[in-house]
Amino acid sequence: MTYKQHPLEKGETLTGLLVGMSVGLVVLAAGSAMLANHLRGHRAALQDSHLHTDLRSATDWMARELRKAQYTANAWQTRSPTACNDPFCQDEQDFSIEGSRIDFSHDRNHNGQRDNDECMGFRQVGTALQARRTCNSSGSWQAITDSANLSITALNWQLHCEMRNGWLHRSVQMDLTAQWPGDASRQVSLSQTIHLRNDLPASKQALFCP
Repeated sequence: MTYKQHPLEKGETLTGLLVGMSVGLVVLAAGSAMLANHLRGHRAALQDSHLHTDLRSATDWMARELRKAQYTANAWQTRSPTACNDPFCQDEQDFSIEGSRIDFSHDRNHNGQRDNDECMGFRQVGTALQARRTCNSSGSWQAITDSANLSITALNWQLHCEMRNGWLHRSVQMDLTAQWPGDASRQVSLSQTIHLRNDLPASKQALFCP
């Protein structure tokens, strides 16, 4: 009786299998790291976009309100280059700057009287911006930014005055800096020059533009 010899069957060795698995794990780890970096970058980009958007919205709104400073509906009757005889150019609640705080008033309902809700202002308290709502001595302040999403680090005002044909024209430069909460490396600064629409008599320069 004769036996037929079968050809030797060849398979992967244990060493080759381990090497292949190691290479696969390295490739998988590298891919996972790249994906994680991509996701972190995408998240940071979204956060930076929110940071810019929130800060721009706050500065634009403050600028719109500040442009109205010391407006009154009857200015053509009460103001001249030598006098100002209306309630919106009398004291520091009508316009003043102290540190990061600015105060001003405007005739919101166009009745020529300074009502209690016609004093406004902005200030930095901690890492938030606040807006003034009343003319009470203590004021009524309300937060206009959320410190959980936008951390205010600096707010500065700089007043510029210019005489024009007997009238005092003013502009205010607003500098605002903020960062992503808890991350000082991600910071953004905005600067805006706001021209006040309502000029004042030259006689009020010492009070409102020292």
